Amino acid sequence: MTHPADTPKPPSPGAPGLRQTRAIVGCFALLLVALHLVVGPLIKPADWRLDPRSNASFAEAVAWRAGRLDLELPQRIHDTALYEGRLYNVIPPLFTVMSYAAITAAGALGLPSGEFYSPWFFGLVALPLPFVAFAVFQQVMRRPPWAALLTFACIAGTPVLPSLVAAESGGINHVNHLLSQTGLFIVLLALIDGRYLRWALFGLFIAAWSRPTTIFFAAPILWTAWSADARLRRRRCIASLLTLAVIVGVPMALSAAKFGSPFETGYRYLYEGRSDELALRGTDGVFSTRFVATNAWYMNVEPGRIVSGGAWGWRPQFDPYGGSIWLSMPLLLLMWPDLRHWWRSPLDRVLLLSSLAVIAALLCFHNTGYLQPGYYRYALDFLPVWLALIASRLLVGPARQRFALGAIAWSLLYFNTAATMYA
Repeated sequence: MTHPADTPKPPSPGAPGLRQTRAIVGCFALLLVALHLVVGPLIKPADWRLDPRSNASFAEAVAWRAGRLDLELPQRIHDTALYEGRLYNVIPPLFTVMSYAAITAAGALGLPSGEFYSPWFFGLVALPLPFVAFAVFQQVMRRPPWAALLTFACIAGTPVLPSLVAAESGGINHVNHLLSQTGLFIVLLALIDGRYLRWALFGLFIAAWSRPTTIFFAAPILWTAWSADARLRRRRCIASLLTLAVIVGVPMALSAAKFGSPFETGYRYLYEGRSDELALRGTDGVFSTRFVATNAWYMNVEPGRIVSGGAWGWRPQFDPYGGSIWLSMPLLLLMWPDLRHWWRSPLDRVLLLSSLAVIAALLCFHNTGYLQPGYYRYALDFLPVWLALIASRLLVGPARQRFALGAIAWSLLYFNTAATMYA
């Protein structure tokens, strides 16, 4: 992906840089306009709100401000673990840290006390994504119109869109999905450049503290550090390992403080007092190969169906446990023709293997991603990597470009009609 041999070469050093800069700025401006027109009616930045009574990470930040780890809530909320008579948050710590910093800064600036100021909430969670995604696709393809189109497709034609809709009201799982997208794109941008490994580590920190399965993308970072020349190798490897120790160690320390063991995430305590199907699966084990068949079906096959009747007439109806990534995002089918090509590139090979490790973990997880009618939100844990790999070979020939345009059009229609009906 770093040096795609078969894609058109970037402009030579003698080419007018001002023209290329204007093209990049113009295409990015058009991207923002398109996002405003298509996504804007579904999400309104001014309406982004957080409430500790519905967001476990924000509730934990409020608890931290009060000098405690357990949550003071009038009633138990989603994603809280009941352990020894107390409620704890089990969601990864990034958004708790962000919320703690935000409400502390708000108090210092004289803003409403104990609140995550709405413009900050939207600006930190949603706004960075088009910038970093566009930067990655432009770096890979060197074609601003295509970079803008793929960024638009990434936001409006993938599970990112229902996550944006759900994050508006503070849905913590969807907030974390959006944060992890930004983190993974930062990782990719740094690895493609190859010089700024510290940014790759920063991106991994964002991603892994939002979605723990993305920790597998430490592998391409470590490979890049080891591949440096002898003068830089030792320093880069030490810095990478120390950063990874912090990324892994802090959540383990929080687990030890809450549940008595660094290896106890508290996830199994989410289901204390519950008897629904998901609770029974989680009680039997958070990860198990018993769940592979079910998860594989909802990830790869589940098609949904068309029903009729009532005021809606003919309409799509989807299983709330998921939907096929190949049906909802057919652009991903372009992963298959170039597997051999990517395998010959060391960086691409490590990225691909890391994504397969992420998928293996997701297939063994007790939860398919419920609720996610018609789409598979856990695909966001590897989607930026797959899209960047696809982008690196998209301009090889006109046939795949025509397929890509049709696939993107389908996904935009799909996620702006079917999936968002239930978001």
